Amino acid sequence: MACNGAAGIFRGSLGRKRMGFLVLMFLVIFSMMAFHVQRQWMFVRDTTLLETLECYRLQSGAVKKNCSALTDTRNWTRNETVIKDIQEKVKQFFDPTGNMSLLQSQVKPGDRIWFLKSHFFWQPSVTVSQTFHNMLPSRPPLENKHFRKCAVVGNSGILSNSGCGREIDTHDYVFRCNLPELEGHERDVGAKSNFTTMNPSVLYTYYKEFAEPKLKERFIQRLRRLGRGILFIPAFVAKSEKYHVQWTNDIIVKHNISVRTAYPSPDMEKWIRRYWKSTEYRVARPSSGMWMYTFAASLCDEVHLYGMYPFDIDRYGRNIKYHYYDPRPFATMYGGHDMPIEFQVFKSLHEKGALRLQTDKCQAAR
Repeated sequence: MACNGAAGIFRGSLGRKRMGFLVLMFLVIFSMMAFHVQRQWMFVRDTTLLETLECYRLQSGAVKKNCSALTDTRNWTRNETVIKDIQEKVKQFFDPTGNMSLLQSQVKPGDRIWFLKSHFFWQPSVTVSQTFHNMLPSRPPLENKHFRKCAVVGNSGILSNSGCGREIDTHDYVFRCNLPELEGHERDVGAKSNFTTMNPSVLYTYYKEFAEPKLKERFIQRLRRLGRGILFIPAFVAKSEKYHVQWTNDIIVKHNISVRTAYPSPDMEKWIRRYWKSTEYRVARPSSGMWMYTFAASLCDEVHLYGMYPFDIDRYGRNIKYHYYDPRPFATMYGGHDMPIEFQVFKSLHEKGALRLQTDKCQAAR
């Protein structure tokens, strides 16, 4: 009995120590998150854009009045000095022409790659298969590339009835975010796709993991419409998406789809975060839309943004959808990305002449 008692005391003591350690870890993580949030809000507090943010922010209730969030594109002029400064600063952290994707020469079958998202005391990894290795580009996808005018197209409902499709397609290079639907929306969003990101989670969100054969066929046809464009798949973010990446790769190989695949190194997130934290804006966790702008800023002489509008009403008080192509519930925060704050960054850069932010109907549709 004495032995049992002693053992019980030992277990209790160990449990208290473990609990104390876990509490300490929680406090440290919480403090770090609070610090990031505080730094992210510094930019908003220090500008006159705070009123716009409060006007639209859903958490405080969407105010149905004429807010000032829309930008004036008719009198916009590019500022070459600011643009070149951004290009040089981005390249201090990474060079998209050379670091856009892992290359066949950088890994070999059997190597392990660690996922970005880790668990307590454990960071999951994946083993490079021969099939995956074959799909890696042998040379950087955008090696020695430079473009005069580029479009970065987000998926906001602000694009519905915008008539921007023809204008978007006139750009020399078009970036699109998260494999959006284009068919039936060409008048507003265009059809040109040179570089398209695809979060592996879209196979669950929009294609229901191929629960029905027609969903798989729709996915195949969507990939075919990319032609010889680049499909950019962040494959090493979370282990839970490993099979979605594998299914996508298998489909591309089995159906002989001509799209060119690119898979960013897990370090890409670190490089982009470090760049934005070095700026006055200090964005804590850039979204895929901000990734695309960062790429375009270093590759293009002039960048035009479309569909980057994270609010559920426009300046005229009209309701708009979260995405132009689906009824997904509206939110200003997804996956830790604060879209209204990113919008403030884009608007500030628009006003400086670094980019052109289109938030109204295009001229041809007026």
